[in-house]
Amino acid sequence: MKEFFKKKGVGYILNIIAIAVGIIALVCYLCSAEDKSKMTETFVSAAVYVPLIIAILLNVAALFFDYSLIKIGAFVVYFAALAFWIFTQAGYIVNVMMGIDGNKFGFAYVLSVVCLVAAMALCIVSAALKKKKQAEPTPEQAQGETDD
Repeated sequence: MKEFFKKKGVGYILNIIAIAVGIIALVCYLCSAEDKSKMTETFVSAAVYVPLIIAILLNVAALFFDYSLIKIGAFVVYFAALAFWIFTQAGYIVNVMMGIDGNKFGFAYVLSVVCLVAAMALCIVSAALKKKKQAEPTPEQAQGETDD
């Protein structure tokens, strides 16, 4: 097992963590995104959970196909999901900030945003680490250069 992770690298482990964090973000969004007080037109939107599902699937694909572009694609889709989340939740956020009806941010609500941003960060760091690992020469290549 140690050899497997050593061969795959840190980027692989970060990608697995990004999948788990993305799933947590999806579940928390589905549980907490609707305004139960009906004071705003805040609802669970397919514009948010469909990109989240696509991003999670891209992370899973990155486990099998070792390309940085898949991880960057997952980052872009997570970013789109965050943008749509802000768009659909703006009324509720303003309502809570203004204190109009006593609504507050729940744990799952905050966790969904934190996990969404964390999944984005993990994807881009994972892609950057993979790219850095590819750029480094192997020990055989480094020794071959000194034999001249």
